[in-house]
Amino acid sequence: MTAVPYRAVPDTSSWPQCDGVLPGGVECRGRRVEPHTACLAHLPGADRSAYLAGLRPGADLDHRGTHFTEELLSELLTAFTEPSTQKPRIGQARFERATFRGDVRFVAEIPGTVDGLVLNGGR
Repeated sequence: MTAVPYRAVPDTSSWPQCDGVLPGGVECRGRRVEPHTACLAHLPGADRSAYLAGLRPGADLDHRGTHFTEELLSELLTAFTEPSTQKPRIGQARFERATFRGDVRFVAEIPGTVDGLVLNGGR
């Protein structure tokens, strides 16, 4: 799979944004993981582990603008995994302007709302 280059566009995001920087010096637009100043992708290891440990199946999530790798998405979905079914269960999911790299598959029934989720073959 060929990587699609990130294109800087004027930011009109209304959520609290990450203070991280993407390759090429572009400011990250990922949604901050409160109370931190970084998005999930830029959150340091111990803070990321603590955040993920605090998530529960059925909870809402908001990772607008976040850049997900296969590994990061797997870590997030694992935190939402229902022990009885071994499948992730997510409440309302917000992924506007998020990007997903690698072999990303969303195979599930989604009874809640998925605002702004656009899938294009994992690109």
